[in-house]
Amino acid sequence: MKNKKETNMKKKKICISVLWKICGCTGLLLLCLIYLYSHGGSVSNAEENDSAEDDFQGIYAEDSRLEPNGHETYEYDKDSLFSENSLNNSYTRVNKIYNEEEIAEISHAYFDENHRLLYVLGYSPGILSGSRSYCEENIYQRDDENHTCRYIYYKSNSMPYMDGYYVAARYMFEVSDYQFDEEGRLQKSLTYRRDVGSDPYGYSEELFFNRGYQAVYEGARLMEELQYYDYWGTNEAGAWEHHLYQYNSQGLPVLEVVTTEDEITLYSYEYHEDRGQAEVYTYLVKEDWELSCEDGSVYYFRPQWESPAIKKVAADGTVEKELFYGKGMDLGQQHYLMPEEVEETVDDHKYIVSPGDCLWNIAYKSYGRGDYYDLIYRMNRSIIGWDEDLILPGTRLYIPEAGNEQED
Repeated sequence: MKNKKETNMKKKKICISVLWKICGCTGLLLLCLIYLYSHGGSVSNAEENDSAEDDFQGIYAEDSRLEPNGHETYEYDKDSLFSENSLNNSYTRVNKIYNEEEIAEISHAYFDENHRLLYVLGYSPGILSGSRSYCEENIYQRDDENHTCRYIYYKSNSMPYMDGYYVAARYMFEVSDYQFDEEGRLQKSLTYRRDVGSDPYGYSEELFFNRGYQAVYEGARLMEELQYYDYWGTNEAGAWEHHLYQYNSQGLPVLEVVTTEDEITLYSYEYHEDRGQAEVYTYLVKEDWELSCEDGSVYYFRPQWESPAIKKVAADGTVEKELFYGKGMDLGQQHYLMPEEVEETVDDHKYIVSPGDCLWNIAYKSYGRGDYYDLIYRMNRSIIGWDEDLILPGTRLYIPEAGNEQED
């Protein structure tokens, strides 16, 4: 009897031992599977991801003057990773080339032989943003020989006329001068507006300087950008933003330093071409920091409100650039630009009377309809006088823009 009990006890111990081993192995296996699943499916991937998620393993991680502020991984395309002129995108519409299908859909617009805009009235799909209204005029005066373009924006009032309308009054609101290089890249722009200071409704009689932009290139690479906003008429000196770029041997950006009056931020880029991914490590500059360039020059960055915020020193020790916090800067602009100076350059709607001209044939040349002659007379009554049939050669007449449909 005793032997039978001992035998049964041995059997129970063996069963428990076997069950424990099975359950233990199963549990351990489950834990391993859970771990591997949560870490990318393999131990090597898990280790790789661990290293990627560690606190800022970028090349500036050991610099005690920099404070880690972010880390992102995203897919990238070499051809579209880095766009030029990131601070000033308005230049793209200035040199935009429209195809024939787009041109066919746009009403009340004129183009040059290269399919670039010369004039557009009001809102047109793909061109302007804002409300659908024919109370806006946009003029582009191009000088391809000198690589410049002047953009003029009018706020205009329209009046009903026959089966359409005409532009009855023009109020020049903004003027921008663009300077391009031979490659068509924006080098400089200056913009003047009528609004003064931070009050959008504080319109002035003069066109005051509003903002300016400068860019520096080395070959095909955009190396430096500066944009300055002025607050004319207020106690504020304005605000500026500066971008500095560095590239690797393949032409991909590896560093971007962005300086504003609030902070200095570094964006460090690392690339994994085998999987088409880029990692971006972000740092805040907390102490004085410097960056050396290939030409031997050095940029000094100072986050404290002491002057200068940015200083560039050439290889020979010459100070080439200084930017100061809380201080306006001269980008080559005047304090204001009198509207009369700009008005003299606007010839888009001027007609010079030739010998033998009459209002009827001028209207036919301008609108394709001679019966619009009274509209021209209405807008030029003070110039022509009481007799609409008596117009002298050499007289400059204003030919208002006329549309065939009225939109609110």
